[in-house]
Amino acid sequence: MRALDITENDDVLAVTGSGCRALSLVVNNPHTVTSIDSSPGQTYLLELKLAAIRHFSYDTLLEFLGVDESTSRWRLFEELKPHLSDGAVAYFTRYRKAIVGGVLLAGRHEQLYVRLVAPAMKLLYGRAMRDLFAATDLATQRRIYRGRVDGVLWRTMIRHGFTERTLKAVLNDDSYNVVTDEKSCGDYVLERLDHTFENHLAGENDWVSFMFHGRYPRRDVLPHYLLRENVEAIRAATTKVNVVRGDLMERLRALPDGSVDKFSLSDVTSCIDRDQFATLMKEVVRVARPGARICYRNFLSRHTPAADLRQLLHREDELCAQLYFDDYAFVYQFEIYTVGADQR
Repeated sequence: MRALDITENDDVLAVTGSGCRALSLVVNNPHTVTSIDSSPGQTYLLELKLAAIRHFSYDTLLEFLGVDESTSRWRLFEELKPHLSDGAVAYFTRYRKAIVGGVLLAGRHEQLYVRLVAPAMKLLYGRAMRDLFAATDLATQRRIYRGRVDGVLWRTMIRHGFTERTLKAVLNDDSYNVVTDEKSCGDYVLERLDHTFENHLAGENDWVSFMFHGRYPRRDVLPHYLLRENVEAIRAATTKVNVVRGDLMERLRALPDGSVDKFSLSDVTSCIDRDQFATLMKEVVRVARPGARICYRNFLSRHTPAADLRQLLHREDELCAQLYFDDYAFVYQFEIYTVGADQR
């Protein structure tokens, strides 16, 4: 949201993923948000989350999604059915287990932390992790991290636990297109973990809290779109939300010139190669309005626009660096561009 600076007149195009980012983009009440994903599960998940936000009370919403304990999620889903498409109803009827267990915990990525990382952290670093997340100042947290967590075992686990093979086998699927400019995925993740424990309070970080606990421990430590004030903003928004299942490139090619103000492309660079990225950016620049803002995040790859586009784009260097430092999902590097550099 800081990268895009969304206003009420903006037409926004986003990659859906889990739907969290698309929902956060609605908070500032843009004119439209069009969220695209080729995966039916991701598409229906966004539809489900948006319907739940609009229909349930805040307490019931957190219960239904999986933040709070519940034995009534399937009953709540039955209540939500009239507000869902037939496709979404059929999909989640097929995957009833995801509803009953809480959809926030059901993804392959999330299950890695629920089933493996969190139990391992409790077994190996139980008291240290408790004290780390209880720290109220960075000096105390740094002392705990360096003195009681960081060491040979910790570094070995991170280096060998975060590899390209892990990304393919656990976090996504065999088609996951890992383009890497880092010598070692594990070393890079370790360096970024060092950064986050040195510079951000773990107890205030929703993503780190989930990684190491397998759950969200407090209601003030939740994904941005699920904080109470943002749920209320999404409910009040007049934004037209278009949830589209389809190929991003095909959708872009179908859009007219100069029709989009803001682009939230997330870590799409993790899923495409350099040639595909070059083609993608040409289409993005074509459909962008003058002054449009483009944001995507690199993980292991370092994709940048081709030379022939750079004269049309202004890279927001200071903002990129600041968000790389500030981001609680600490492994990403931000790329932010304003269209129309030749007019600036």
